[in-house]
Amino acid sequence: MINKWWCYNFTRVNENTLNDNVLYNNYINKLNSWIDALENHIISDDLDNDIKLQTLYSSLLNNYLTKLLSNFNKLDIKDEDTIPDETTICKFRLALIKEELLEDIFNQVKTMMEEKRLILNEGTLVDATLIHSSEPKKKRDDKGDVISNEAYDKDATYTSKRVHKHHGLKMHISTDTNGVIKDVIATTAKTHDSTQFETLTKDEKKAVFADSGYMSKERKKKLREDGIFGGIVERRVRNQSKLRDKQTRNNKRFAKIRSLVELPFAFIKHHMKFRETRYLGIDKNQQHFYLLAVCYNLRRIPNLIKTSG
Repeated sequence: MINKWWCYNFTRVNENTLNDNVLYNNYINKLNSWIDALENHIISDDLDNDIKLQTLYSSLLNNYLTKLLSNFNKLDIKDEDTIPDETTICKFRLALIKEELLEDIFNQVKTMMEEKRLILNEGTLVDATLIHSSEPKKKRDDKGDVISNEAYDKDATYTSKRVHKHHGLKMHISTDTNGVIKDVIATTAKTHDSTQFETLTKDEKKAVFADSGYMSKERKKKLREDGIFGGIVERRVRNQSKLRDKQTRNNKRFAKIRSLVELPFAFIKHHMKFRETRYLGIDKNQQHFYLLAVCYNLRRIPNLIKTSG
């Protein structure tokens, strides 16, 4: 819902306007018309050209809204109206993060998709990806002695993957079998992928799919006891020279389904250009991850509606 605080911060109207019920209602109606138009545009096929609008970082947002004047007559924006500029959008975004409202937005979008049956109830896929953060830089005094070697983000840590060193955070997600994000968690980079498995799959009752990094005898046993199908790719254990034929066949089946969890990462990193953290600390980045997940899910809606008939 649009309230007076939102109206004041988003349009920079003065208090006299807010106290005037007629003027206030006019602003509310106008803002709602903007939001309706933006929502219709966000789920359109033209999203790739305006992807920065989703993450609310584009310095061209002011020009973008101005362009909407000529494209959407129903906005009823006049020349004398105040269109939010980059600073206003930035402050609004920071307010959302501070109040942790982006998680609520993510949950509301997910609930709406569940009600429309756009999220499948056929299993949960889990995976994680590394998000780079600026590395520590050595600071020296006048004599050349190192006086500091700390990163700006105290929550960012180092980890190794395929021999390469990485510094930053880690994004853990769970999706349905169509690749729609159902949950997202931010941790430091050195946190092992499997530590978030139970949290990401807590509501799953049918099946889970994951790569070999999530494999453990205890987890496999627990899934079997709960009547949940365990589609976790298996790897060789100690004293096992090679996988059994059955394990190899199952791994091929599981890998084909599990690979769909990579779709959100590919879209977020390559299309949304999100390869490096934009905030300091896990808490702020957690809220940002919710925003990215919302944008990705909204982008999927048109195709999901088409395929569902």
